[in-house]
Amino acid sequence: MIKYFVRTTGERSFDYSPLNVTPLYDYNHDPINSFISQLEIISEYDAVLLEDDLVLCKDFQNEIEKVIAKYSDKIINFFSRPKYYFQTTLTLEDFTYNQCTYYPKGIGKILAEEMKKILKWWPSSARLWSQVESRALMNLGIPHIIYRPCLVQHNDHSSILQPGKEARTTIWFKNYLDELNLDYNNLDVLKYRKELSKLRDKYFKEEVNKDVNR
Repeated sequence: MIKYFVRTTGERSFDYSPLNVTPLYDYNHDPINSFISQLEIISEYDAVLLEDDLVLCKDFQNEIEKVIAKYSDKIINFFSRPKYYFQTTLTLEDFTYNQCTYYPKGIGKILAEEMKKILKWWPSSARLWSQVESRALMNLGIPHIIYRPCLVQHNDHSSILQPGKEARTTIWFKNYLDELNLDYNNLDVLKYRKELSKLRDKYFKEEVNKDVNR
């Protein structure tokens, strides 16, 4: 059974119904150390770790659990490199965009211990939790699955979990592809990039307006 967790500072509301999610709070705005402790918590389960400002694809639980069943013994990143197109792949490459990730039972504690070691020498100016996690995966030689199309869309250019305003929305979101009746694995990237970008911008604008009117 997959257990779902959401990283949050408690300042932003989220609704991931009908999922049964467990919030993991970072009240102190200490993203790296809170993430390490959260990895230790979720290590007891086959777990999906989400951020608190995502749009989930249609039929999300069914879609994500179909993929997990196929790669159940691997870490799976369901949102990565928003600007780049690539096929689903097993890789030891960078693990920068960790918005929605599956961790098999037991792997969280192993990663947490390696991250603690890295923090002893990692430059404080570069302490972005996803970068430290990426280095831990490289050190341990643990590959992960980068799954496309993305099953979540990051819905905010800013993050309350971590400083930085890097754009993290993606045009390769499953809802957009489904709306245009496109098959990600047989996609003419150049032909549809502009159309997908317009669709992304349209929905992103609608979500921003919802936040303003709340």
